[in-house]
Amino acid sequence: MDRSTICYLVSYGDERFPPREQGPIVATPTTQLLRRAGDVAQELLDHYVKVQGQVISQMIRKSVETRDWLHTLEPRSVRSGMKRVVEEVTLLDKQVATLYEDGAKKEQGSEGGSRHTYSYTQGGKGYPYSSSAMDSSLLSNIQKLFYERIEVFATVEFFKLSIVTGIIKIVLKALLECVRLRTFGKFGLQQMQVDSHYLQLYLWRYVSDEQ
Repeated sequence: MDRSTICYLVSYGDERFPPREQGPIVATPTTQLLRRAGDVAQELLDHYVKVQGQVISQMIRKSVETRDWLHTLEPRSVRSGMKRVVEEVTLLDKQVATLYEDGAKKEQGSEGGSRHTYSYTQGGKGYPYSSSAMDSSLLSNIQKLFYERIEVFATVEFFKLSIVTGIIKIVLKALLECVRLRTFGKFGLQQMQVDSHYLQLYLWRYVSDEQ
């Protein structure tokens, strides 16, 4: 509820229900109401992001913990659990878009998400998990996740990109923690590379900071 709406409601209430005391009518102060409304709106939005992130995180956790990563077969495709994660994020993105504007993305570097998508689609079908370039890129990103502090439950802004980015941060943090607690064989690691590459391809468009 924006400032103009609150001011209108307060003014309307003062006109319809004037104070009974004698003397000039004093308008209801709106400053405190505006501040409180802003605080409540922020709390609700932060809670929404946290809850939605945790719901999808449960899907991530189940998909990782129920698999034998030491003895899994050679990967041929993305696991269905990862596809469902992308579907859920896509659905949330559409829902949030009905209430909030997009917002602006931060500047991306020369290795932005769109470039990755282009190289993938031009390469044809399938997931090149044996590619040394892909392995190097994924290992670099994994190292960044372990060594860089990522603020997961941060305050989000009232824009679609900020909201969806907050949800994705929680989801990726959950994936990282689940992976950290598992032991992987050769094919298990390759499967995780395939899944991670899939998430990278399809989730970058929903975040505000592509780095």
